[in-house]
Amino acid sequence: MQFEINWIEGSNGTSTSADLLTRCYLALRVSGRQLFCHEDLLGDHQVKDAIGVSAYPLAVWFAANWWRLRWEPGLASDDASAMHDWKMSHLLAAAGEGYAWPNLTFASDGQSVQLNLKPSYENTGSLRYLERLEAWVPAEQYESGVDEFISRTLEQLNDYAGQTPLHQLWHTVLDERATPSLTLQRQLEARLGYDPEEAPESLMTLLLKLGAAHGEAAIQELACIGHKHAGKTIEEAEQSLAEAGELITLPIQNVRRLAELLGDGQPGYPWEKARDAANETRQHLGLNKGPLNNRKLSELLETSPRLLEHNQAAHRLPIGLGEITDNGQARVALGKTRKDSRRFMTARFIADGVYGSGIGNWLPCTDAATARQKFQRAFAQEFLCPYNDLIEWMDTTYPDEETMEAAAEHFEVSPLLINTVMVNHGHIPQSELEAFQQAV
Repeated sequence: MQFEINWIEGSNGTSTSADLLTRCYLALRVSGRQLFCHEDLLGDHQVKDAIGVSAYPLAVWFAANWWRLRWEPGLASDDASAMHDWKMSHLLAAAGEGYAWPNLTFASDGQSVQLNLKPSYENTGSLRYLERLEAWVPAEQYESGVDEFISRTLEQLNDYAGQTPLHQLWHTVLDERATPSLTLQRQLEARLGYDPEEAPESLMTLLLKLGAAHGEAAIQELACIGHKHAGKTIEEAEQSLAEAGELITLPIQNVRRLAELLGDGQPGYPWEKARDAANETRQHLGLNKGPLNNRKLSELLETSPRLLEHNQAAHRLPIGLGEITDNGQARVALGKTRKDSRRFMTARFIADGVYGSGIGNWLPCTDAATARQKFQRAFAQEFLCPYNDLIEWMDTTYPDEETMEAAAEHFEVSPLLINTVMVNHGHIPQSELEAFQQAV
């Protein structure tokens, strides 16, 4: 991810305006693609890669939203006010100042930053953006790209009389990034969906206390539930864990090959590593092809099969939560009532055992779009229903609804899981999965 800047000579003149001093032709290149590619609608309708803007307002926007852009995941909410707030911190067009910015959003999963670019269809403005892209950029590349852009903008302002708000903002951000205690606080605030120093003191005190007791990484995951629900959800899950949690064994907590797989430093999406990890795990545990029934799964977990059966609990938790005890075991609250959902959650705990270490550390299983949660979900899919075994059993890559329902019953998973697997491997369109989710 690299911003390409060509400063417009003479744009400063005798002006002391930061906007005019940083007038430029600006392009953004990601994986060989020019994201600012557009058609000039007011001139000769040429297609160009760079837009004529001021770098200053965009640099201010990146600096002001640095923590949320780097650490806050995508928002899965239909709350209009929450979505508006999220877009102001993640949609490039929010940089404003009258410029026609592209429809480009950023969302973090902790390890990478997703860039989602959509073309513009209306012809009412001065230009029309042409590119469509959905790509994940490693967090380090994202940071270096933004850092360089802001630094070059500040260099261009060397002749500016006095410090600009950008100077002050960037100095603060760099100081926070260099101070571990402030970094932790800003990360938690961002994952909760707050701007710096806007989170309630009571909530921050709770999360920092829990982080010291149950692992900072786990509490970072729980913060991604969002500020409207995090406190209450954590309290309910902790209470359920204490009152009704059951012990399971984490069969792969210390498997060296899986640790190497996660830490190999090679690029790869979490779900790709998760599929490899699930297959490695099945091989390590000596599991045969095909379904993993309740008897076998409960034997692996060293627990009673009743844990995996339908639970009649009156209150269903929105998350699952585990706590590592000793001897490779964990006390867990599954947070689900249906059999297929409880089986899926236990498989997620098996996956999270790779991340979790240390007695007392929590194993959070949430709906957040973080790398750790994506890894859990993809691992559980492949562990309970290996893709190759599924295709072999169905004897087709274009199954009808009845075949997928039969496959779900055979592998003892939900029909939604089968649909998701088929979408992820490109066998059925995303629209069919969305229609299925709405129907259920």
